[in-house]
Amino acid sequence: MPMKLTEQLAIDCIVPPQDVGTADVTGSWIDVSKCGRFVVLAKAGAVTAAKVLTVQLRQAKDAAGTAAKDLGTAVTAAGAGGAAPADVEIEKRSAELDGANGFTHVTAVLGIDENAKLGSAYVVRGERRYIP
Repeated sequence: MPMKLTEQLAIDCIVPPQDVGTADVTGSWIDVSKCGRFVVLAKAGAVTAAKVLTVQLRQAKDAAGTAAKDLGTAVTAAGAGGAAPADVEIEKRSAELDGANGFTHVTAVLGIDENAKLGSAYVVRGERRYIP
């Protein structure tokens, strides 16, 4: 019998809905060392036209964010006419982390160039090595 998606994937909220416009928000750190790939999904609420949602992935050695550094370049999405910016999806393989130096955790930093705007982000882990 096929597994449900919720059994095949691990889904974690790393940035609960909150103001990401007044100051950038760094999410909680999630261990991705026991999965083959993962995707970070980010969403923002309505913004003024041409205002931009920026999502930067970061990697670290543990859940405390030890030795954190960027993972790739930032991804952006612009709002149009008072609508929300396009959703941002960033997919990576766990092998893209600096595993040789012990990096196992990821998070996202969200920001919008407009005050008092809501944003949130999730990490979805797939190809998990150990499924409870």
